[in-house]
Amino acid sequence: MIFAGRLLLAAWIGGFLLFRFVPELDLGVAGLFYRAGEGFSVITNPLWEWLRQRIWDVSIVLFLVSLVVWPWAGLRHRTVLRLPARIWAFICLLYLLGPIVVVNGVLKANSGRARPADVDLFGGAHHFSLAGTFTDQCSRNCSFVSGEVAAAVALGLLIWLGAELSRLRLPRWGLLYLRAIGVFVAVFIIVQRVGTGRHFLSDTYFAGLVSLTVAWLLWGILFAGWGAQLLARTRRES
Repeated sequence: MIFAGRLLLAAWIGGFLLFRFVPELDLGVAGLFYRAGEGFSVITNPLWEWLRQRIWDVSIVLFLVSLVVWPWAGLRHRTVLRLPARIWAFICLLYLLGPIVVVNGVLKANSGRARPADVDLFGGAHHFSLAGTFTDQCSRNCSFVSGEVAAAVALGLLIWLGAELSRLRLPRWGLLYLRAIGVFVAVFIIVQRVGTGRHFLSDTYFAGLVSLTVAWLLWGILFAGWGAQLLARTRRES
């Protein structure tokens, strides 16, 4: 857990420095999918949009189910679908705190960063803003960061962890298959959102980090006993 925390901290600091001091990375990646006079028309296959919507639907359903099952499993002291209340709490809080509160409730609502398709460099009317800059180029549902990527990374992580929890019952190919699905879900949504001009690469990068960081904190509190350790330390000091 400590090593994972250090990796996350390095990813936050390194990513911030990279996208702040090399803005060409955001612009260059977005430019790969932009065609003058046509906009972001490289990805036009309707199958991509259909799959994107289905992944989004799965995240919504999973969150709503966990919202109901978590308290039910906790009050009845029983597992639901072989999962205890703490697992359902992890699922529910991961979506609630990551994509819903931090991403959509705080960052997207206040960043003011215009989406790539709305930036003047790509045929729009607004100015490009550096990642992490709070500006006035967008009034609502802004580019920084990506809510769908945050949800997709959360879903991919849950699939990966689900495979790990079931590894004793799965053949090796089944474990690898589920891991691959988890990675595919996150990568697909990142490419789709960047490729259609809805988000810059940095939007997707930091969105993924939000979900991973929330997951790390929740795992420490719910399963590694951080909350109990902090409470015990506070009582000793008082």
